[in-house]
Amino acid sequence: MVKINKIDMEIDARNLNCPGPILLLSSKINNLPNGSVVKVLATDQAFESDIVAWCKSTGNKLIELSKNGREIVAYIMKQ
Repeated sequence: MVKINKIDMEIDARNLNCPGPILLLSSKINNLPNGSVVKVLATDQAFESDIVAWCKSTGNKLIELSKNGREIVAYIMKQ
């Protein structure tokens, strides 16, 4: 597991419905250099499976994925 030393960007996608959180992440991560870590907060329950599929299809690394009540938190490293 990759240790998260710092977060380069935090995206608050709470209360956005699918595909909103993924589209927001996709538009913002493109402006970051490789190796950057992005934290995404979401409440759309589809985000949990969407972020796994998105990382696989884009080649970005899902560092951590957790759920706390309704809130889903994902840490992604741009590759």
